[in-house]
Amino acid sequence: MTTVTASSIHYIKLGQRGDWETESLRDGVLRFGYREAPHDLCVRGDWQGVQEAMKAARNGNAGAAARDVKQIRAFYEADEHSIFITFVGGPLYWCRPTGPVELLDDDNRRRLTAEGWRNTSIGGTLLSADRLSGRLLKVQMFRGTICDVKAGDYLLRKLSDQLSPEVATAEEAERALIQAIVGLMRLLTWQDFELLVDLVFSSSGWRRISQVGGTQKTIDLELILPSTKERAFVQVKSEATPAALKDYTARLAESEAYERMFFVYHTGNVSGDGKPSGVNVLGPIELSQMVLDAGLSSWLRDKVS
Repeated sequence: MTTVTASSIHYIKLGQRGDWETESLRDGVLRFGYREAPHDLCVRGDWQGVQEAMKAARNGNAGAAARDVKQIRAFYEADEHSIFITFVGGPLYWCRPTGPVELLDDDNRRRLTAEGWRNTSIGGTLLSADRLSGRLLKVQMFRGTICDVKAGDYLLRKLSDQLSPEVATAEEAERALIQAIVGLMRLLTWQDFELLVDLVFSSSGWRRISQVGGTQKTIDLELILPSTKERAFVQVKSEATPAALKDYTARLAESEAYERMFFVYHTGNVSGDGKPSGVNVLGPIELSQMVLDAGLSSWLRDKVS
């Protein structure tokens, strides 16, 4: 897979209150202010001259002028090997600048981008803020217009759909644990397996209304989701077959009492492909992930130890 690289990475605010966000994303451009900066000096790279102009605009404040020049220079000098990022409506957007800086009639500046703005990694994963590290998100607190992104290595991994070594190690350990949970579930009695399934659904917000089947090996659980009043039944089987799934799928179709059916098992080879709407098949791997997410692995170990 292609790895995203960059010679420099910058965060940019598109307008004081996001005034240029819509235009920039729509037209695939970078917008920039600093109307006091002499455009001809910026183009020539006369940064000392720009420094003097900005110092005058800042009433002699040399420190503020130096900070201005750093941002102006980044906008003018960044090329297609650079990356600019911004945040609009939650997701992170990124682009690569290209071509010269254009001076607009109102003395604001604009640059084209190589391929427009995008809010996904190169593999198509949405770069939503809830899946990004706080080390990167805190760049939004910058009070100026452009700043360097300190979490650049992290950003490039996200854009390249690559995991950090630490995350890769954690995911490998999680896969091993999920496989171990499958083995532990297969040691449960059918009564304890049904109880485990009940606990898993309870942790997800479902509430059990009743249990039918008595001492049968196969137990149905009737559930309700309090937030939506949606009703479902759960078919819990130690060993599953396609014929059993077909049978209970037909029962759901004939029933007017339930909107959904969960077919849960820990042993067998049942495909959920082509299943009708409302039918959810939870095999050993899917159920093991839910056990792990619900924090029930310790309960499971205690039951079989």
